[in-house]
Amino acid sequence: MNTKIPASRLLTGLAFFVAFLPLTFIFSSDSSRMLMDTSYSYVVWVVQAIALFLLLLYKIKAERKQLIAMTILFFLIPFAFSFNDNEVSFLILKHYTSSILSWVIGIVLLSKLLFDTTFKSSH
Repeated sequence: MNTKIPASRLLTGLAFFVAFLPLTFIFSSDSSRMLMDTSYSYVVWVVQAIALFLLLLYKIKAERKQLIAMTILFFLIPFAFSFNDNEVSFLILKHYTSSILSWVIGIVLLSKLLFDTTFKSSH
């Protein structure tokens, strides 16, 4: 039995994880807050930057449907919102760095979807 997991499958899983990372919550005894609203928001930025770097370095061999789904996720997640008693706050309006990193990752995935970099020899 082959127990090696290809790097492409790991990158696909990492991309789905990173797509939802800005939406994570921290629960405490008195309330729940988004991770981006705490002093640990840099964790999200670092993980997004690492995922972007890995996606730029390695070729991802996901199915076309998976690439489309991941691209849509990375473009739409910054438009997510949360609401409190008196206000609605959009992720894009409060966390610019995370939104820009999400869109850049979405652009990289879209380019991998549209521009296949495998060239066949002409001989």
